[in-house]
This record gives sequence, structure tokens and C-alpha cells, in this order.
Amino acid sequence: MAAPENQEPRISYPDDEARPELERQFVRQLFLNSPIGIYIIQDGRFRFVNPEFQRITGYSEEELKGLESLALVHPKDREMVRGNAIQMLKGSRHTPYLARIVSKEGETKYILETICSIYYRGVRSALGYFMDNTEQEMIKEALRQSEEKFQKAFRSSPDWMIISTLEDGIYLEVNQAFLHTTGFQLEEVIGKSSTDLGIWADPEQRDELHDILKEHDRVCNAEVRFRVKNGQILTVLWSAEVIDYEGKKCIIAVTRDITDRKMAQQEQIKREKLQGVLEMAGATCHEMNQPLQNIVFMLDELLEKYPDDETCGEIKEQVKRIRGITSKLENITTYETKDYIQGTKIIDIDKASYQCPFPSNPNTS
Repeated sequence: MAAPENQEPRISYPDDEARPELERQFVRQLFLNSPIGIYIIQDGRFRFVNPEFQRITGYSEEELKGLESLALVHPKDREMVRGNAIQMLKGSRHTPYLARIVSKEGETKYILETICSIYYRGVRSALGYFMDNTEQEMIKEALRQSEEKFQKAFRSSPDWMIISTLEDGIYLEVNQAFLHTTGFQLEEVIGKSSTDLGIWADPEQRDELHDILKEHDRVCNAEVRFRVKNGQILTVLWSAEVIDYEGKKCIIAVTRDITDRKMAQQEQIKREKLQGVLEMAGATCHEMNQPLQNIVFMLDELLEKYPDDETCGEIKEQVKRIRGITSKLENITTYETKDYIQGTKIIDIDKASYQCPFPSNPNTS
């Protein structure tokens, strides 16, 4: 929408009066019904604007005729538009340029514009035509903002985030949380696969989850074990989705380290089991101590009468042994198990109990 400079016209038409009537009607209909905005500028001002130009700008023909051509251009784009228009008029530029205009309602619109030199009614003029490209530019801007937001979220996420190829698991992008937690450097990761780095502690689980991804395009909160650079095994929640990235089928995966939570859960389970063991042991000792005490008293009386009775002596030894077991039960402090028959486990009383150096009841010695 810039005025022509003093140079030879690139395109020249004969005066309207000399044109055959059919040609004039054809050109008139072409200009009036064109789906693109068309205008003619003389001496820096609009002399002709077609209906599409009026629709895009929001101005009427009366408002536009005589108006300076750069008045509609966004103030920040005026020098750029002037420069591109001069290049086109001189023939040094042939591709449309993108510019912003401001409509009558104050709305900023994007146009793709081309301009050339003509003669209009015997006077050197500039013919311009443009397409409203606002929707496409808004889509591009929305995509740019969306990508910018994604990149910020990707980089700043406290969870590990990676983008890798679907087929071979080659890492294309990883965030800082991944590098911080795993201990790898960026150059050690990009271009390598999870298999190369030995990330999956259970490779068969990786294969199972990738089969699910290929079939359903997503996996959500799968509990897996990952091995970091120093060999430590972490328990994590792994979620992934299949995406198109740089023309390839890839996965974007988010990993949350739940090792501490898992250990806390295991400790809680052990405490709950220990509480159950303590309650059972306490009840057992309480129920057994009185009968055992009575048996000891009766055996002592029998041995006073029959000191050489071997059977009574043996019974007393077994009672002392039982009493030692109940003493261990009374001193259980941790939850420890040992293997039993057919794959089952039982409480390891020796490991679970605090070994008191003296018997709890001197009468049983």
C-alpha cells in the first residue's frame, strides 16, 4: 500500500476510453468480483478499491478514496512495507510480502501483498492486490505459543520428560530433571537408546509396555524399575503417549520417581505387620506363662520326692526351652521372616527379637 517511485512502469494498459467495451467490462467484473483485495494508488493515495478490499479493511469506498495508502498499515510495518513495495516496483522483488494493517474497528489483520506499476487513466500508478492471511497467521501464532508453552513445561517439569523414537527408543529430547536424577550428561543420552544406557532394570517389561503403546498409543502410570548411571535401582511411575515428532512416530514419556514413597509404603507395611506380630506374641505369652509356671512348680515338687527321675528332669528341660521361646516372643522388636515349606514364610524369632542376656524370670533357671 505504498506509492510508486519515479521509475519506468512494469505493466502498462491503454486508456480506458480507448479500450473495447468488452475488455472494459471484463476488467471491471474481474476487479469488482475478485476474492482478493485490489487497489490502485496515485500520488500516494487510493484512487480505486474493490469490494473485497473494503470488506477486509472495514472502510467504505468513499472513506478510502483519497486516503494516504500507508494510513492503513500498522505503524511498526510502514517502513518495511515501503521498502518491499519499492523493490517490487523496481523489479528486484517478486514474492509477496507479509504485512499488518489496522481495520476501521481497530483490529490488526495480516495480509500477503503484491504491487506493480501500471498506467491508470493515463497516469502512472501502482496496482496492489493482497489476500487476507489473518487466520493462517493466527493459527501459526497459536502453534508457536503452544510449542513455546510445551517447551517451557518440558524443560521445567520436576518429573523426567523424554521424547524418543517409537521403534528403537533413540532419545531425541530429555529435560533437566532426567539428567539430574539419572546422572547422565546430555551428550551421553541424545542419539542413544534406553537399551544402550541400560535404563530399564527389567528389559522384558519395556518390551511389554512398548507393545501396549504400539497397540493403544498410550500407557498410564505403569510402575517400573529404572537403573540410573551409578547403578541404583529406582521405582518409578511411567506414562507415555505416541506422537508425531519431526515426521517420525515417537513417544513422549513422563516418569515420576516414587522410590522414597515406595520405601515409606514398605516400611508402613512392615510396621503394620510388626504390630500384628507383637499383638499375637503378647497374647501367646500371656496365655502360656501361667500354665508353664504351674508345670514348673509341680515338677519341682516331683523332683524333691524323686530326684533321680529322669523323665521329670527331661520334662523340666523342655519347659525351660518353651520358656526361652516365650521370652524371645516378648522381646520382638522388628519384623523379620524366614523361608518355610512350600514357598511360605514364617517369623524368624531369633532375628526379630531382642536377645536379653538374662532370663526374664529367674525361677525358670
